[in-house]
Amino acid sequence: MQATQHHSRPRWPTFLLVAGLLAGYYVWNFTALPTQISWPQLPVTTTTDTAAGAALQSDLATVTIQQADLVVSQVSASGNLALMAERPVVLAAGGTVAGVAVEVGDAVRAGDRLLTLDTTALERSARLAELDVESAQNQLAAVTEAATASELAVAEADLLEAQENLADVQAGPSTAELAAARSALAAAQASHNELLAGPSQDELTQLAADMKTAQVAVAEAQSAYDQVAWQTSAGTSSEAADLQSATITFEAARAAYAESTAAAATSDVQSALSTIQDAQVALDDLLNSPTAAEVATAQAQLADAQASLDDLKAGASETDLTDARITLEQALVALEEAYTTLDAATVVAPMDGVVMALDASVGEQLNEGAEVATLADLSQVELTINVSELDIPRVSEGQAAQVQIDALAGQTFDGTVARISPASDADSSAVTYPVTIRLTGVAAAGVLPGMSAIGTLVDDSLDATSSWLVPTNSIRTQDGASVVRIVRDGQPVAVTVTTGSVQGEWTVVQSPELQSGDQVLGSVATYVGETESRFPMGPMGDMGAPPAGGPPPGG
Repeated sequence: MQATQHHSRPRWPTFLLVAGLLAGYYVWNFTALPTQISWPQLPVTTTTDTAAGAALQSDLATVTIQQADLVVSQVSASGNLALMAERPVVLAAGGTVAGVAVEVGDAVRAGDRLLTLDTTALERSARLAELDVESAQNQLAAVTEAATASELAVAEADLLEAQENLADVQAGPSTAELAAARSALAAAQASHNELLAGPSQDELTQLAADMKTAQVAVAEAQSAYDQVAWQTSAGTSSEAADLQSATITFEAARAAYAESTAAAATSDVQSALSTIQDAQVALDDLLNSPTAAEVATAQAQLADAQASLDDLKAGASETDLTDARITLEQALVALEEAYTTLDAATVVAPMDGVVMALDASVGEQLNEGAEVATLADLSQVELTINVSELDIPRVSEGQAAQVQIDALAGQTFDGTVARISPASDADSSAVTYPVTIRLTGVAAAGVLPGMSAIGTLVDDSLDATSSWLVPTNSIRTQDGASVVRIVRDGQPVAVTVTTGSVQGEWTVVQSPELQSGDQVLGSVATYVGETESRFPMGPMGDMGAPPAGGPPPGG
């Protein structure tokens, strides 16, 4: 249903309207009052001179003021109630539904549990994130801790050793080192030569004598054993033991003689040659040292030792500290996400309201982002009505409204204008604009979305006891204030007013001094009975009139 519509009215002939306005303007501004009372000196008191008042009223045009709240009409239209907002509940974590705590139609409070997911995997992820944080904290602590005395002592010892090593390399081999290398080479050569030459004559004589002595000892032991051999215990006698020992000594002496007289083995010769070569290389290295590579290596070792000591004394670098802090921050963020995801396994109501829809069952596998429920606050409802283009200028956000619901006869609900659409309703044949009214006080009244209702916009800017409509041309300025002249007891009296909106020929004013039935000095072009138009009128130039007024000008 559309808002209350305006009706057109016949227009005055243009020349009569213009002539009347010009004449009234001239008389009002340039003609002295019949009583010869100057406007700035109008009295503010009344008089009982009824004869003079009657003469004055017969010469001046007056118009009866009207109550503004009775003249300026209200706007009403119908529509259907709708929920202000429905809140979907979306999963912040995926998982298997472990339990559902509500049903469609249940009333819930913000924070009430709606459903829960299995948390086994989520708890494991949270624990791993906690361990990562502990590791990152330890790493940062290690970087920020100062070096201990023992660590500094070890670094200083390494540096001293590197310094001594570089000095030794740069100094080259000592005389003793060269002599030792030469002696080692000579010894290796001598061993090789002796191996090739075999034993000397003296060695052979000694070996032969040893073998002969052992042979004699065997003969003597054999003779002694023969003397007791007839005895049954001869095998365990001392003579038998001496014979065995002498025999072993003889065999060893004979083997030593044979080994000494035998030619040198090829492997022994090669081993002796290898020893000579190693000794020669060692001697050559000493003679050619220090090389450039040896000096560079020693210098590099010294530089490393110095850098290690400096790092310990200076502590961690800014880069190391930054890296450690970044690692810890990343671990903390991951832990927070893990906790958040774990908390999200318990799905709670984000607001007070009623469960309008539920899409989850125990055992169901749901993905993150799935919409599992819809909540709505049934106490937050609104009504959208279409208001005519002629009435929309008198509608503003926050304006008071009253709503009557068809299903709840006899009840009126308060509301306020929440928003005014800047675009007209394209589906309407007339030019209208959707205006949304937000209702209050419907929580326990049984109001449901979809119900039919009528909304009435209330112009609360008009005070029924002090807001009046007066002709616009009756308002003058006196001593910096807006005043109108009313006739009381036959005398024009200046009354101070506060001006409001201009409604064509009429202006809304406020003053506690004005009273119902007051006649104000001024004029209008149209009166009740001359038009069927509803105040206020339409476009500029189409002047309107209140439903009642005084006689026409001069009447």
